[in-house]
Amino acid sequence: MRGCLVLLILAAPGLTQQVVAPGAASRGAIVAAKNGLTLPAGEFTVTELIEGVAAYLCRNYLYDEATVGGAKGFTLQRSLALDALGSEEMLYALLAARNLAAVPIDELRGVYQIITLSNEPRHQGPVAPTPWRTPEEVLQRPRLRELVMTAVELRHVDAEQIAQALRNHFAMQGTWQPGVLTASASGRHTLLLHGYRDQLAQTILLARHLDRLRADEPPASAAMQKRLDALEREIAALRAELRARTPPKPVERR
Repeated sequence: MRGCLVLLILAAPGLTQQVVAPGAASRGAIVAAKNGLTLPAGEFTVTELIEGVAAYLCRNYLYDEATVGGAKGFTLQRSLALDALGSEEMLYALLAARNLAAVPIDELRGVYQIITLSNEPRHQGPVAPTPWRTPEEVLQRPRLRELVMTAVELRHVDAEQIAQALRNHFAMQGTWQPGVLTASASGRHTLLLHGYRDQLAQTILLARHLDRLRADEPPASAAMQKRLDALEREIAALRAELRARTPPKPVERR
């Protein structure tokens, strides 16, 4: 990784409040406390955002100082008070807006890496592993803009047809960019998805909805048999009606 690797050392658990970034002429202080993270109205840098969330969530983020420091900052018109889930969602969303992403290095120990998603070769670094999430885990955090992979098991629809439809849809948006949802199939019933978690959540719900709709449709052979049975009943009813209306033949005597 080019540039200086920065390791954020987090505040001690006993500290009830920490000023992550002191106030400036353009904004107030960024404060991390037990009950939340406060981002003040005004301008702040990407580095200050990372440091604030790291301090509040008790995590370590590794990043290339040249890449992160050179990213354009943000301006808030109103201050934001964020809880643990909200601060993580805000960090991931704002990083994505600057073609950056946070990926886990050691998730259990709270160590993450900030990577760039640029297509330009001069900005590309080592390939970071994309975390695997189950569909249920994705749906538990449908607003988190985290890069993940998942697999959706389908029983009734063809996974390849859905994957092709998704590829056609995103192809209409122009040249592929890092983070844009990609889909492929592993056999007829496994749909593989890669992209931002919030996009994948909607795709999972759509795929499962289509699968349920197909399950409710009777097979073509069963539908045809149902029509044949109905026709046979109508014919039997017509025959019975004709027999009832036809007078009996007289008996000839010899």
